[in-house]
Amino acid sequence: MTGINFSCTSCGRCCHDLRLTLSVAEAIQWLHRGGEVQVLCHAAADLDDLSPVVAYRSARSFPARSGGLAIRVQVILTAQFDGACPNLLPDMRCGIYGARPNTCRIYPAEIIPGLALKSDRKLCPPEAWDDRQPGYLSADGRLLDVVTDTAIVAARAAGLAEVGMRRALATALGMKIAALENEGFAVWSIPSDSLLHSLRDAVQEAHDPSKDTPSPDWLFVSPRPETLALITAAGANAVSSANHDQVAYLPLY
Repeated sequence: MTGINFSCTSCGRCCHDLRLTLSVAEAIQWLHRGGEVQVLCHAAADLDDLSPVVAYRSARSFPARSGGLAIRVQVILTAQFDGACPNLLPDMRCGIYGARPNTCRIYPAEIIPGLALKSDRKLCPPEAWDDRQPGYLSADGRLLDVVTDTAIVAARAAGLAEVGMRRALATALGMKIAALENEGFAVWSIPSDSLLHSLRDAVQEAHDPSKDTPSPDWLFVSPRPETLALITAAGANAVSSANHDQVAYLPLY
């Protein structure tokens, strides 16, 4: 592996047409500013796979069941917007730069351990990766940018600390439909006022054992017949359509 040089060119490409991953605290702030937040959900069988990527995702999910299959469910909060980010200024500067979400601070680095940074998979223009730019990633994979490295540490810690909050949120919202991990997401669109209220409650309930309730029987959704066959063969429940007015299916391919 060779080192990577990088510097932001303020092109604004990474500030358009996104679902921007948020922590619980960031989602509350985003809603306070009048932004839209969606809740994405995917799940997978609870397996003893110790690869870095699977271990990372598993640690940020909670245990549940779908029929006779033990699964792990991940609830992801995202700021959703078409076109420019509502905080993007005309000169391509960020209007909330000091309070921007950690995802914005991290890009284009990878937050998942073991996932290599590939410039051709990023939105940044070629000149951002020019050899004349400052060093960004060392030849042995170490991030050389302190701001980015700090943001990654904070985002990873938040992901671990918020598992209980996200489980409480799913329970409060009656969520029990998920897509298969790596195939797609079940996208839950909750009215902003209701979501903000539920997020605040989830923060409190996650620290109150008396509020803990059994996880519901989860349902996988997939439009692919071969996936439905695999899921049901494993003993889980699956349908081809969510048939729920608050749930849409977002495919990954």
